[in-house]
Amino acid sequence: MSATRAYAADGAKTTAPAPAFTGPSGPPVRGGTLVFSDTEAVASWQNQRLGSYSSGIVTGPTNVFLLYFDPYKKTFAPWVAEQWGKNPENTRFWFKIRKGITFSDGTALTPQVVARNYEQFGRGNEKLRIPVHPQIARGFERVEVDGDVVTIVLNKPNQQFLRDVTRVNSALLAEKTLALTLEEAGLPQNRIGAGPFVLESYVPGQGATFVRRTGYAWAPGGSPNQGEAYLDKIVWQVLPEVGLRTGALLSKQVDVARGIQPADEGTILESGYQLLAYAPPLGSSNFAALRVNNEFTKDLRVRQALVHGIDRVALSRDALTPRYPPPISILNANNPNAIDLSHEFAYDPGKSRDLLEQAGWTRGADGIRAKEGKKLQLSVPQSAQQVALGPAWEFIAQQWRKELGILLDVRNDPAYAAKANQDVNVPIMVSRTSIISLGQFFSDTGNTSLLASPPELTALYQRELEAEDEAEFRKVQIEQQKALHKGAYVIAYFEEAQTYGASPDVHLTFLAQTYPDFYNAWKKA
Repeated sequence: MSATRAYAADGAKTTAPAPAFTGPSGPPVRGGTLVFSDTEAVASWQNQRLGSYSSGIVTGPTNVFLLYFDPYKKTFAPWVAEQWGKNPENTRFWFKIRKGITFSDGTALTPQVVARNYEQFGRGNEKLRIPVHPQIARGFERVEVDGDVVTIVLNKPNQQFLRDVTRVNSALLAEKTLALTLEEAGLPQNRIGAGPFVLESYVPGQGATFVRRTGYAWAPGGSPNQGEAYLDKIVWQVLPEVGLRTGALLSKQVDVARGIQPADEGTILESGYQLLAYAPPLGSSNFAALRVNNEFTKDLRVRQALVHGIDRVALSRDALTPRYPPPISILNANNPNAIDLSHEFAYDPGKSRDLLEQAGWTRGADGIRAKEGKKLQLSVPQSAQQVALGPAWEFIAQQWRKELGILLDVRNDPAYAAKANQDVNVPIMVSRTSIISLGQFFSDTGNTSLLASPPELTALYQRELEAEDEAEFRKVQIEQQKALHKGAYVIAYFEEAQTYGASPDVHLTFLAQTYPDFYNAWKKA
């Protein structure tokens, strides 16, 4: 342990000011039930099967992690680990485990249990059909336990490892859950965590109810609340129809509604409700990957034409709202590593048309471009996790049809979106992330963005993993941004934010991955 860089709880008892929301003022109020509506159900609650915003929201109340990432200070704080450190090579990460933490089934959260969680993350379990953790498994070699200290040893560098332990799929679970099969562990009633709430009931496809956990006393450092949660209960409801979520909020059937469509924002504000738009502090903008092995987008000139064929200022102004400004890069503007590369994707329809002509795509009598008898007809999936995608891509489709002679099929069906993850015949794949490793999206084995690993991006990813400190990591991320935009691998089209409507009686802030902080939430009496 002496050979590693160490971190502790020093200075972690305070936090930088949160963004100024418009909820109730004064000291927190204890008690009450918060009713929260979300966009879609979650099929499995098993850690390695999590990934969507909805899955992070619904499992969040029962979760604890080794570390906490403070979204306002943009620094790590202690949680289950009261001290931690790493070696300069980013291959050994140690965590001193806090005493006195228990799971909701009464069993202790010990260093040995932490080790078993990370063994399952790193190796999976073939007998139980548990897959490996997509981030923790990179270079995983073994876990060592020495008294209160757990050390994870890797056989290759991973500069992102400390961030990876804060991801939603890295929650620490009880041994009873770890012993279950993939299917059994995915059942909500079998997910046993050590968080500030406990699951009380669950109705498949409809919702879940959580109750405050008595005796919870192991909040992360820097949390305003260090005792039990303020709320008595959380009711999480699935309302897939976007209009129903707004209606339920305004009729006081729910206290908070996630996924407010841009068209409803004005109504919510005019009705005296809060509109909370939260951008991830280490996140990306909303981007689309242009698949380099697709028959249409394999040509750099076509990709460049698509990139320059979007008027992002008009998109934000006419199809969206100020909550979704034009991007400056694939990284959100509030990401400390973002640089302004907007000139690389500036709106220039004339340039786009020239590029398409050079690539052999010419306009026919119907105005649609074709080459060797095949029309330039593309498709793009949508996601219920970001309601601004629909109006954004409908706007882009109209612009490409009119200005460039390209047909774009905007597909809203979930089955198509699921298929698109692994189908190179889908040329454009929408994405965004809230804890960012650019490399894993574009050059790692199994990425679902490009479905390819261009050598220049793979080399940058290796450098990202090997970066010794944040300064070196920033240098690499600057090069990654430049490479992604210069190679027209991505279309960045608006800044990512998750938009919530909330009652004026609700105090609500957010976690690093844009999930609501239910632990610190409260309602005016």
